Amino acid sequence: MGATTDHALGRNLRFFCKKEAAPGGAYGTDSQEALAGGDAAKVLSTSMEFTVARNDRMDSRTSRSVMERITGKQEVSWSCESYLLPKGSTDAPDIDPFIEAAMGGSFGSPTTKTYKFSDSNALPTVHMMRTANGALREDLFGCYVEDMNITASGGEEPKISFSGGAFNYALTGTGTVHGSTSVTTTSVPLVTGDGVNFMVGSTIDINTGSTIVTSKSAADTLVVKTGGTYANSEAITPETYTETGTGGNPVNGISGSLVLNGVTLPVTSFDVTVTNGLKALSDEAFEKGTSDFVAGYRSVKGNISVRARKDFIKSLTQRYVQTTATADPTFSSVALVVTMGGVSGKKVVATLSKIELDFAGIDVPEAEEAILSLPFTALGTSGSDELTLAWNQ
Repeated sequence: MGATTDHALGRNLRFFCKKEAAPGGAYGTDSQEALAGGDAAKVLSTSMEFTVARNDRMDSRTSRSVMERITGKQEVSWSCESYLLPKGSTDAPDIDPFIEAAMGGSFGSPTTKTYKFSDSNALPTVHMMRTANGALREDLFGCYVEDMNITASGGEEPKISFSGGAFNYALTGTGTVHGSTSVTTTSVPLVTGDGVNFMVGSTIDINTGSTIVTSKSAADTLVVKTGGTYANSEAITPETYTETGTGGNPVNGISGSLVLNGVTLPVTSFDVTVTNGLKALSDEAFEKGTSDFVAGYRSVKGNISVRARKDFIKSLTQRYVQTTATADPTFSSVALVVTMGGVSGKKVVATLSKIELDFAGIDVPEAEEAILSLPFTALGTSGSDELTLAWNQ
């Protein structure tokens, strides 16, 4: 924070995410779904982008200047990245809501957490929020995951990242209750000019009480969820929560294994990306933004890099088996199992039971060892099993 005024600092970021009971989390209503300390997640980086189209009015006019603009659609996009953080025991990882939103659900025994794809359109949505130093708070409602990516390379700590869109957005700043205007349990007048610091959906703290902004009856008067006791001249700040349940250590980048077609490879890098092929319904007339989404075809693709050791060449040639110059080649499918971590109960295992190796050139540097790049596409064997992720193994 600054010497005299609080600044939002990334080192003090608090991040929370929760699977919504219903898409959109009842945004902007008295029933808006709340977050809590147990929804905290540790992240490396986050981004939230909120835009509203403002289109120039283009009918004929005497001036060459743009005189007026017209409001168009709003769009919300986001991304976040985290270490792979096994909790161990029976706990789900911090970013469990995003994994479920990407894959459609989870299953497993009481001591493990295993994620498997769903072919239904019932992908969960997530309410996510970040805040820092009490200076601001950003909420996204109805977050859906378009891409999920897992990377492990060069001894670095394995990471998992997500990106997608959302239905609605709320930015919350700070303000002060007006010093003399009457305050009620549902109407909070502010010092002139402070109203711009709050949006519908903002979750605020007044007199240690938490409430939700459902609308504004005037530019500087907040209409809030019933239930609070407020007084004149009180400070209004973004609501935050004490983080709980954020245990677990990152998987290190030196423990684990990658097994391709039954052969353990000392890889230099591995990554896999799930793309959900979601179509956001953001083109409907008389809707200001995204109201829903439809799940299209899913793809699971990745890449393995390994040094060109002579006993690993067959991992490359597996992609194209030729018998004669004129015969059609065969393209065999193989299994891939990636284990990240070396401590029992704290491993993350990615299983791709059927992958087809794609084509890429061999990288031969001027003086260093050649590298085999093995891009792949995961296939389903019996439907919805291109990839499974198992925590706490």
